[in-house]
Amino acid sequence: MHRPLVRIRDNGIVEDADVRSDLENIARRTAKAIAQPSENDVCSLLLGHPLTDCSMFESIYLNNGSGSFTFPDGAAGSRKSLRIFYFCPGVITDDTRIVFGMHGLDRKASEFRDVLAAPAEQLGVIVLVPEFDTEAFPDVYAYNYGNVRTGTPDAAILPRELWSFGIIERVFENVRTSLASSQSSFGLFGNSAGSQFVLRYLSLNEAGLVNRAVASNSGIYMLPDFNVEYPNGMGGLGLDQSSLKRYFCRPLTILVGEKDADPTAFDLPRSDEAMAQGLHRLARGRWYFDLCQSLATGLGEELSWRYEIVADAGHVDQRIFDRALSILAE
Repeated sequence: MHRPLVRIRDNGIVEDADVRSDLENIARRTAKAIAQPSENDVCSLLLGHPLTDCSMFESIYLNNGSGSFTFPDGAAGSRKSLRIFYFCPGVITDDTRIVFGMHGLDRKASEFRDVLAAPAEQLGVIVLVPEFDTEAFPDVYAYNYGNVRTGTPDAAILPRELWSFGIIERVFENVRTSLASSQSSFGLFGNSAGSQFVLRYLSLNEAGLVNRAVASNSGIYMLPDFNVEYPNGMGGLGLDQSSLKRYFCRPLTILVGEKDADPTAFDLPRSDEAMAQGLHRLARGRWYFDLCQSLATGLGEELSWRYEIVADAGHVDQRIFDRALSILAE
């Protein structure tokens, strides 16, 4: 797995916080495994290898500030592991909120963690950003669309245990246990490609551990329509109207930047399906919210979502990140 270059000062201190955090985690697990070897310790020592029979390890050590750890999971591609970048505020209690941030299509998890660090410190929340890198998750089917269906010509539906949404819940359970946290649920935020992951997570799964979610600046929205095959719609997955009702009752905010309204943006989806939703991301967010509101009414439900425009904010904008975390910390 790709690692950043390690810079070591003359006094022997590793300067890179993420690498230093990884080394500290490895040292702790190594010492424990030597003293009291167990199956779980063996798993901890072999992180990064395809351990399909070992989905969790005993302890995750989170230092104050920024760091990372490697999490083994059978649904994490052929490597069976992924890196989790985190930020912990200076003061943590057993009821400190835990929030997941889903990065964009650029897969820059560490940078996404960094832009969430300042609001996380201010609000006193722990941020976890899983890295869905291109080695383990090579295309939009594997990341944005949750590894539900392959991008190959046969478009096979994968077993639910391989869908990547469950990785988030397993990471949460391990972090919660390691921190002795009283939190029973987490917040979920994604921007751009990350928002597509968030919306599919909420629509296709029970998602009972999500207490509040924010999806911002998506370029195209999955239709809440069982007559349209996944990933453009919800068809072919064995879902029914109860799934839609559950989805519409989520504590979800559709967040859009006021200036994310460029119809010529280089990364704006321009398929026929995307263009039918609006000329740009700002218009598409409003279109999707109105569509779901109408469908919820038709099902006899009240849409529990909120729609919010962030003034002067563009597509990748600190104002979006700050507002998203403030919503999740409410």
